[in-house]
Amino acid sequence: MRKQIFLILLIAFILPFQGISQITDENRSVTDLVLTELNRERLVQRENLDLRIKQIDSKISSLDESLKNTSSATEKVEKLVERVQILEEKQSELDKNVVSVYKYNYSSAVLNLASMEREIKPLNLFNSSRDFYTTLDRVSNPMTYDGYTAWFKEFEKYIEANKKDEAKLAALSHILNVTGNLAEGTPFTGMFAGSLFDGIGSFINSLGKRDRDLRDKSMQMFKLTTTVSQFTHDKDLIETEWKVITKSLDELKELQEKAMEDNIVKILGINRNEFKKNFTDETDAKKRTQYIINVSKIAENKIAEEKNRNPENWKQDYYNQMVNVQNLKIRFGTLTFRILENLDKYQSLINKYKDDEFLKTRVAELSLKLNMVRNSFESTFNPQEYIRASNEMYIVE
Repeated sequence: MRKQIFLILLIAFILPFQGISQITDENRSVTDLVLTELNRERLVQRENLDLRIKQIDSKISSLDESLKNTSSATEKVEKLVERVQILEEKQSELDKNVVSVYKYNYSSAVLNLASMEREIKPLNLFNSSRDFYTTLDRVSNPMTYDGYTAWFKEFEKYIEANKKDEAKLAALSHILNVTGNLAEGTPFTGMFAGSLFDGIGSFINSLGKRDRDLRDKSMQMFKLTTTVSQFTHDKDLIETEWKVITKSLDELKELQEKAMEDNIVKILGINRNEFKKNFTDETDAKKRTQYIINVSKIAENKIAEEKNRNPENWKQDYYNQMVNVQNLKIRFGTLTFRILENLDKYQSLINKYKDDEFLKTRVAELSLKLNMVRNSFESTFNPQEYIRASNEMYIVE
């Protein structure tokens, strides 16, 4: 079970990480490129709007001045009517800007939601990594240390020979039969470890002067067993957090899938399989860019259509979707931050046992692989930058 829930570690070392990093970098570049172009178009529209508003304000100022200098009631009425018409024109232009901002912001929501589709995918790939975890298992399993298996056979002989006379040894024998092959990684923790310690202690006490070599060997193996047991306990405390992270990742994926269904399928009317083919699974960046540009145009058109169809209450549904997507992205960034925090806990574990006489060689190997994992992860996911970008993904005017 623990192997199924362990997250984030090396996928066949450097090359796969480079591939995943390339996927996310290309994905961000496509999104940034399209959003930059959309924002450029919006800024041109905004410049034209500003110019138009200045012209309108100038007309209003001229009318106001003329009204002050007009004594004719008829002329005042005409100018007031003209002023109302100009104000309506100004409001119309301002409304166009609101629509323009909504077009950009909703397109940003759709593009960022689509990007998340491709960003969660490599994060799930990290979840299937085994190399770091395999090394971690080797540190935790005393049966993989030199001489331990041969010594343990001698210990088992003692158990079988004395279990009829000692209840603790009988219980230990039963546990060993239930757990099966210890070489496969049965954790030396909990009640099993306690029974094992009692049994080894009895075994050592039973050895006389004629068995000095075996006694010395047993003392060393006892120390190794207790050290590995404590290491495994400390490791398991860290892995408990991976279960929570895995659950959060699964929940995030479900929410992202729902958001995709709500926006891509229901609002934009795009077939999910078509989207997957042309964006999520597409490896050609140019094709993916052109496709997402087309999607953004569909999003803009939907805003305009909704404004015309429901001029009094056209914003709410799109606003809700934008908030939802932003929250998902912030949640994703927070999740990657939690992953890095948990990797730091492994570093603390390594620091604790790096000088231990039995574990230091394997812990040193573990440290190298952890550094590789962390560096590769950080080059692919930058939690702080991701959260910052999520908070700034919309234009506020």
